[in-house]
Amino acid sequence: MKKGLSVILTCMMVLSLVACGSNEDTEQSSSDEGGGEVYDVVYLSPSTESEYWQYAEVGMKNAALDIQEEKGITINFSTSGPATEAETDAYVKAFESVIASQPDAVITATLAPDGTVPKVQEAQQAGIYVNFVSMGLEGGDSNEYGDYYGVHYYCNNTVIGETAAKAMLDGLEVAGIEPKGKIGMHMSVVVETLEERMDGFRAYMAEHAPEIECLDTLYNENDVNNAQGNVETQIATYGDELIGLYGGNNVSGDGIALGIKNAGAGNKILGIGVDSDSIEIEALEQGNLYAIVVQTPYEQGYMAMENAIEYLQTGENPETEKHIDCTSQVVTKENMDTDESKALLNPKILER
Repeated sequence: MKKGLSVILTCMMVLSLVACGSNEDTEQSSSDEGGGEVYDVVYLSPSTESEYWQYAEVGMKNAALDIQEEKGITINFSTSGPATEAETDAYVKAFESVIASQPDAVITATLAPDGTVPKVQEAQQAGIYVNFVSMGLEGGDSNEYGDYYGVHYYCNNTVIGETAAKAMLDGLEVAGIEPKGKIGMHMSVVVETLEERMDGFRAYMAEHAPEIECLDTLYNENDVNNAQGNVETQIATYGDELIGLYGGNNVSGDGIALGIKNAGAGNKILGIGVDSDSIEIEALEQGNLYAIVVQTPYEQGYMAMENAIEYLQTGENPETEKHIDCTSQVVTKENMDTDESKALLNPKILER
């Protein structure tokens, strides 16, 4: 993570206001000037509308700009993918189209690992180098499909869950709420790697706060209205027994924030989200979320681009590990105004 923080702080020092578009199937050269080698790199996003995945894109774009300036090469960078994460079939079809366009490298993340495996194999056979950010093919540190891609830059999902649980217990102590009662568990869809976030939370709570009951996870299909409805139903059902709400992704965190706000329960129910977006950031400011466990999509995207270009230039992967953990961080109202936290909450401020 030291390298990742260095990337953020360096970018904040040299930040310039250069507009860069990021629409679906858009293409641009990352620089107006370039010489020597020319490389085509595609970012295949699971959701072009999601702010989280846009944060990773900003990291890739900034890395491409830095690499071009340093090495005197040209990187033609483009973005493709479905509008929403729920469109997993469209994601797989988009992968097929990307392979057919024959780029030099693809950087992607997947919420449909079973359907993605054969596409990564096809890309490898076509001589296309593939890196993953955040969501890869394997859970944990497994390398079952490691021969098919370069590196998976990510945040350990079990640790995310454990970190969120610890933040919940810290927040309950600060609020003077006894760690005894029920916690609502919320997630978008059932995906093995995402389930690790829920399992890690449950395991930490079972060990450190055995009088807390983690309720069965409610799934919202990545729809904020469903997420809010699930939260409001729990608040109405459990009343004073409900002391906390945990959302394992940003849409689930949005639902928690909106549900707590509408119920006026910010001083009674502790909300914890994972990943940041504008709704969660506002909720943190207003006290409708106690904390956000922020992943590092910007750093992951930046490093994935660096690695891809290094491989294309040398024919060798400079990393010795298949999974590089870019550690998640906890942001609360108390620390959200630091430069580091601002960049973690909204990496778009680093865009050049």
